[in-house]
Amino acid sequence: MIQTLRTARWCLYGVLGLTAVGCATEPDEGASAARLRPAVSVQDIMLSVVDPAADAIWESVATIVTHDQTVERRPSTDEEWETLRHEAVRLVEATNLMLMEGRAVARPGFQSENPGIELEPAEIQALIDADSGTWYRLAGNYFQVANRMLHAIEARDADQLFDDGGPLNDTCERCHQTYWYPGDTSLQRIAAGEAARRPTTDAPAVFQSGGGQTGTIRGHVQLAGLLPGNPVIRMGVDPLCAQLTDGRQIVQETVVTARDGSLANVFVRLEGTFPDTPVPDEPVVIDQADCVFVPRVVGVRAGQLVQIMNSDPLLHNLNAQTTTTNDFNVGQPVQGMVYEVRLEPEAEGALLRIRCDLHRWMTEYIGVVTHPYFGVTDLSGAFALTDVPVGSHTVQAWHEEYGVLTQVVTVEANGVAEVDFTYPEAARP
Repeated sequence: MIQTLRTARWCLYGVLGLTAVGCATEPDEGASAARLRPAVSVQDIMLSVVDPAADAIWESVATIVTHDQTVERRPSTDEEWETLRHEAVRLVEATNLMLMEGRAVARPGFQSENPGIELEPAEIQALIDADSGTWYRLAGNYFQVANRMLHAIEARDADQLFDDGGPLNDTCERCHQTYWYPGDTSLQRIAAGEAARRPTTDAPAVFQSGGGQTGTIRGHVQLAGLLPGNPVIRMGVDPLCAQLTDGRQIVQETVVTARDGSLANVFVRLEGTFPDTPVPDEPVVIDQADCVFVPRVVGVRAGQLVQIMNSDPLLHNLNAQTTTTNDFNVGQPVQGMVYEVRLEPEAEGALLRIRCDLHRWMTEYIGVVTHPYFGVTDLSGAFALTDVPVGSHTVQAWHEEYGVLTQVVTVEANGVAEVDFTYPEAARP
């Protein structure tokens, strides 16, 4: 491994102008080549090394907004700084690994998950082969920013580390626009895609409950203890996002509470199976507006149409983090595009998470349920499940940060069963 990194580093020195463009090799070229055998692709290094390391560093410095104050989060202990240094080392040395001669762009047999928007591995490799200088230059730019972050960590300069977060994202985005979704071809290629579909205007189906043998479950979800804040999103890493938000302070709404601790964005559903009921014809609509998903948490029936819109005049990407077959990864480069999909429940009652690969703060959660007894709490922490069959039911509450709580309630005909959930302070990670 040391030999591998040393030789790859000599390649990078050529990128940075310390030698001519190209890869210098060690004196014993034949012996060195025998030892340099890349086992994984550039794609694997990006997913397994670069992304996790960048996320760890990115999240270590932040501005946190609470109901009462704004707090700057910075690493402070020796352990925190040393942990960050480990991540920065991975980030820097990933450049050397990616530049090793003979490393494939992607895993064998991999195909673009969004043809017509993203280039295929063979197309990316052809671009690199035709103009290796650009590949080395972009990798060199990334190396310089990552190395600067490493030096900032070693100097324990949190402000410099914060400031370098934008340039790191920018250098990554330039590489993506060159090889992954080239800006000069995406508009021409969009006609070949199937993502640009407009919402339908069909009237929603109305479900009638049966003969009075139902009731209502009404409840409230609260967070105990000192209420946490949320970090301010660094919209400035994408100039178009910064322009859209126009200096407004947009926070990452991971934990949305009222002052009394009432907790929003909690997905509530009944556990178990129920008789079949019609799936609504009305679609569930999720928007991407001002570089965030709106709403952040939604519920949907299995098989119901979900429409994910892009209201921003810039490229977004929808990458589903699924445990089942809800697998999609599509780009939306044009304002007004709509991606339509029908989903199935995730394994063990989990929620489907969607992220934007281009704007790492963008996160969406979708609860997919086989019955109509679910909802999402509002800012008052309230929810109501209507037309619930009589009998005993287990009510499950899910929050992205605090996990799952359950309670058993009994529903009587035409009655209202009350249930309250409280996430204890100890539940916080």
